[in-house]
Amino acid sequence: MRKAVCGVMILFIAVICGGCSGSIELGESTWIPMSAKNASSDEASLKEVYNTRYDNYQGTLTFHSDGTFSFWMSPGNEMDGTHSGTYKPEGDKINVLFDDETQSQFEVKKSGDSEFIIVTYNDYDITFTRQ
Repeated sequence: MRKAVCGVMILFIAVICGGCSGSIELGESTWIPMSAKNASSDEASLKEVYNTRYDNYQGTLTFHSDGTFSFWMSPGNEMDGTHSGTYKPEGDKINVLFDDETQSQFEVKKSGDSEFIIVTYNDYDITFTRQ
């Protein structure tokens, strides 16, 4: 399962609102998926995104203050699809290195007091919000 998810280029995209700083304090934080959109920007269920029968998707993106993170994108048991690595914030971007040496970049979207991380996964944009 690890190779399948890491084999997909995971790109985090953000739209930074005018006048808002994209940088956020990650510290010890957990983010959960709240919605998804397909390539046409139409709302999509997470059930559709992961091609499963699960109605309620459970997944997390967790940052730790020691510079490590864990990323769980697979439905089912958390031990089945958790990926981890290190991260380094740089301005409004977060450069990540997965344990398998896959590199990617996270960016944030801020809207007022709300913060989001948008994850592009299999042609879907999945919105994560701080838990």
